[in-house]
Amino acid sequence: MNKSIMECYLEGWKKTFVYKGQTTRRELFLFILVNAVIILCIAGISYLCLVGFMADHTSRGGMMLVWAWFVYFPLQTFAPLILLAPIISLGIRRMHDTGRSGWWFGGALLVNLFVLPLILTGIHNAIVAITDDTSGQQITSVISMVLNSIAVFYTLWLCCLPTKTKAQH
Repeated sequence: MNKSIMECYLEGWKKTFVYKGQTTRRELFLFILVNAVIILCIAGISYLCLVGFMADHTSRGGMMLVWAWFVYFPLQTFAPLILLAPIISLGIRRMHDTGRSGWWFGGALLVNLFVLPLILTGIHNAIVAITDDTSGQQITSVISMVLNSIAVFYTLWLCCLPTKTKAQH
């Protein structure tokens, strides 16, 4: 049963707090893709309106700051908060579709949001005790990028696993 892009997107919002059932790869990734396109369109159109059309060459820098303050920073802050609940429910249902517990997705998310920052704080404090603060920050940022990349790619890999049919259980 192939759903349209709009059906997949709207179903993601309708089932925001539904953690039972299943979600296909198509439904999950179309929901994420459509939201990314919406956010990019809001940012791009607002930038063009504020900076491209309203500002002349002398006021362009000031209008860029206005755009960043009133559009970019709120989008960067509130869009992930608004999308957190539907993405969690979609991810949990996606794990059910692969024949796993929803905690595979929830656990990976919890590790990325709560455990990694604690580990990185400990690593940073240990490195700063050995070296200076600047070197400690640089080393910690590299370790942070590596660990966060591993967590993100692991979660992505889980979401890309094929659907298990009832016979495969």
